[in-house]
Amino acid sequence: MPTRLLHISDTHLGNRQYGSDLRRNDFADSFEKAIEYAVEQDVDAVVHTGDLFDSRDPSLPDLNRCIDTLQRLELAGIPFYGIVGNHERKMDDQYLDLIEKTGAAERLTRHPTQVTDEVTLYGIDAVTKPAWHAEDFQLEAPPEDTFTILCMHQLLDPPVPDIFADHPLSDVLEQVNVDLDALALGDYHETVGTVETGTKVWYAGSTERCAKDEIEPRTVSLLEIDDGELTRREWELDTRDFITIGITFAEGDDHSYADDVIDRHNVEDKVVSVALNGEATSVTSRDVRKAVINRGAAVCRVDDQRGGPNIDLSGRPSGGIESADRLIQEKLGEQNLSEISLEIEERVRTGDVARSGFDNEVEELLIEAQDEAFDGQPATGAEGQE
Repeated sequence: MPTRLLHISDTHLGNRQYGSDLRRNDFADSFEKAIEYAVEQDVDAVVHTGDLFDSRDPSLPDLNRCIDTLQRLELAGIPFYGIVGNHERKMDDQYLDLIEKTGAAERLTRHPTQVTDEVTLYGIDAVTKPAWHAEDFQLEAPPEDTFTILCMHQLLDPPVPDIFADHPLSDVLEQVNVDLDALALGDYHETVGTVETGTKVWYAGSTERCAKDEIEPRTVSLLEIDDGELTRREWELDTRDFITIGITFAEGDDHSYADDVIDRHNVEDKVVSVALNGEATSVTSRDVRKAVINRGAAVCRVDDQRGGPNIDLSGRPSGGIESADRLIQEKLGEQNLSEISLEIEERVRTGDVARSGFDNEVEELLIEAQDEAFDGQPATGAEGQE
């Protein structure tokens, strides 16, 4: 029998998009729909390529709901394999490790994980941009005559357009020491793929829209491996629609003008993004938001650009990647910083350590680095004093 896998990614559980609890629930609903589809299809396993959660510290309700959803797979005898993405990545133990202790998930590593006699999986967690140059892509040898799939959470060109990619795909394919048949990826929110030197490479995309310009339907990838050949097809998830409305005001335009523009669109039960341009008028962004919500919109976000600088954004890149962390990491990558400096920097930026314990945490990191540098012996001065 062929091996059948469901590849999902970038579920971003806990994302209160636009400050909305309804949107947070939407993200959880989409994840549940993907898992229900896996059970219906009776797949051999579900593979998740990172950003299961939207943050490094998901709330207890989000964590519990995730575990409840995964236990549906467990009851159906379907294993859930995952890696850690950049949004949820912590310095030490990961939440995926905690879920693994419940028996509802298993974290993929550089050691081979056999799904069936025919398919072997590997996993490499998200690698920060400053650490990429030192990354080791060595994998433990797979069992003979198996189809090998490496799961990663990185922006690689191709298939990601160069303007979005962090690294060339060749960095991985040239350094991995095993013969890869496929590379299943996460981090890019659109469904794209390519074939490079005989290796099939693709992104499953996100299960919910994480930005208003993520226009395409959200999907998951159903994989079938039969006699060493992989077939991939997409299954569309039923997600909430997004709509964008532009209102350009002239001097003297009032509430009735804004109402007329809004009424040209069906906003019922949708996530609505409204851009206000032109002249400043008596109509406030709050007025517009109220008008949209009163017409049945699920969520409304208003961007008021009236009277501001005339900036042409028509040529800006579009896509689903919005991360201050990524910009910071890019700049850090240009600096010649030590590993210990990078680790301290990340703890400052991410707030993983409470202020009251930060001094002790940094001291421990420095002591560990010192011990490693001196082969476990305390560093001493010329007089033999510490």
